[in-house]
Amino acid sequence: MTTHTELDLRHYGHADAESIRESLLDIHDEVYEGSDDPLAGRDAFARFVDRWSANKEFACVLAYDREQPVGYAYGAPLSPATTWWANVTPRLPGAFVVETGSRTFALSELMVRTPWRGTGAARRIHDELLTSRREQRATLLVHKDHTKVRALYESWGYTLVGEAVPFEDAPQLCAMVLPLTS
Repeated sequence: MTTHTELDLRHYGHADAESIRESLLDIHDEVYEGSDDPLAGRDAFARFVDRWSANKEFACVLAYDREQPVGYAYGAPLSPATTWWANVTPRLPGAFVVETGSRTFALSELMVRTPWRGTGAARRIHDELLTSRREQRATLLVHKDHTKVRALYESWGYTLVGEAVPFEDAPQLCAMVLPLTS
C-alpha cells in the first residue's frame, strides 16, 4: 500500500485533453469494472470526458505514484448559461444559482484506483485541483445512494443543497457545495 506523501500531482488543462484522455478512461474503466451502472461504460464516460475537456477552462489533476497512475479529479467553472442548478430540488434561491463564469467550479469527477484508496490520495488530488481556483465555491454531484462518499465530502466541508436528476437516465444525485473563499 502506498502513502499519500509519494504522490506526484500533475496539472493539465484543455490543451492537454487529448494527451490524457486514454489515462482518464483507463482509470475510469478500472474503478467501474463490474458495475451495472448504464452510464459507467467506457463509451458513455468518454462522452463526458470529451464534453468537459472541450471547455477552455477545463482543469485536471492526475496523480502518479512512481509513474503509476493513481487517480484524478477534473472539472471547469460553470458558465452563465449553465443548467447545473435547473433540476435541483428543493428549488434554490435565484441569487444562489446565478453564475458568472467565475463564481462556481464544478468538480465533475474524482476517481482513485483501489490500491490507493484509504491513503488520503483522493483528498490530496481534490485539494490540489481546488487550491489554485479563483472561484468562490465548488460544487459536485454525488449518487444519493453512495452515503459513504457523501459523508466523505461532508467531512471535507461540502454541504448538501438539494437533489437532482440532471439528465435522462441519470440516477438521483445530491448537489453539494464547498466554499472556496472566506
